[in-house]
Amino acid sequence: NEYKSYLSIMVAHKPRNTALPGGVPKLGRAAVYRKRALYKRKKNAKASKVEPKSQFKTKVVQGQMNGNTRQVPLQKSPRFYPTVDVKKALNNRRKPKPTKLRDSIKPGSVLILLAGAHRGKRVVFLKQLPSGLLLVTGPYKINGVPLRRVDQAYVIATSTVVDLPAIPSDKLTDATFKRKAK
Repeated sequence: NEYKSYLSIMVAHKPRNTALPGGVPKLGRAAVYRKRALYKRKKNAKASKVEPKSQFKTKVVQGQMNGNTRQVPLQKSPRFYPTVDVKKALNNRRKPKPTKLRDSIKPGSVLILLAGAHRGKRVVFLKQLPSGLLLVTGPYKINGVPLRRVDQAYVIATSTVVDLPAIPSDKLTDATFKRKAK
């Protein structure tokens, strides 16, 4: 009976986030936040009406040439400073560049799809969209592949090129393929 009560005490103080080998915590910050249900707790952010206290106090000093008073800090500065400063993150000056189209892919090229519902089907490349994706079609009447966007990593370009009629390029954009909000 004493052993059971001892176990219940041990379980009550068991840490939520155990350490894996190498001192790595098992759960990340978001998982601990969820597990501790911090999102349910109220955040007490009451504005304090108390005036900030002075960080210095005036001390009387003896001696004629010492000016009678001195400003002394209430809290002494630490004697120990860390040897390694915390590094500040550098500004990221990287600008996203437009995706480079593979040399073997030109408007009218016949491509083979490698993934998705139409895997293995041959399609015709129409143009590259501003997002970097390729706009392809079966055409739908021939092999059932509708107008769709495909990443160029998921296609193989063939040497076959089909003559395309003039397509108004401004009509077909990434916005055309966006799903409507429910």
